[in-house]
Amino acid sequence: MHRGTGEKTMIELEPIGIIHSPFTGRGSAPRQGRSCSEPMKIEIYPQFVPGLGTMEGISHIWVLYWMDRAERDILFAKRPDWDEPRPVFTIRSPARPNPIALSIGRIEEIEKGIITVTGLEALDGSP
Repeated sequence: MHRGTGEKTMIELEPIGIIHSPFTGRGSAPRQGRSCSEPMKIEIYPQFVPGLGTMEGISHIWVLYWMDRAERDILFAKRPDWDEPRPVFTIRSPARPNPIALSIGRIEEIEKGIITVTGLEALDGSP
């Protein structure tokens, strides 16, 4: 809703790249990216590569990506070790109305618009 009018505001995003990951399904990725040492490649689309600059001296980057395979109609989620379901905005569940993920990645290498990082839990093909 927008400013109390009751009308929906549409937000349009343009992907600037794609993540190449060894994880192909929701059950294969780790729960926390910081525990993941598997390298992933973030391929920046050619028209956005100039926005990288040199990135010299930068060790980590914040990565925003879209969890495109997450369920979007869930407001409560439950894990086996919880007594009750919890609201999705209070937990790290990928199932949420807008499945935007934020992770910090350790830069391992940057070459020709491809950033190799560790520390993400993204699925292969995530925009």
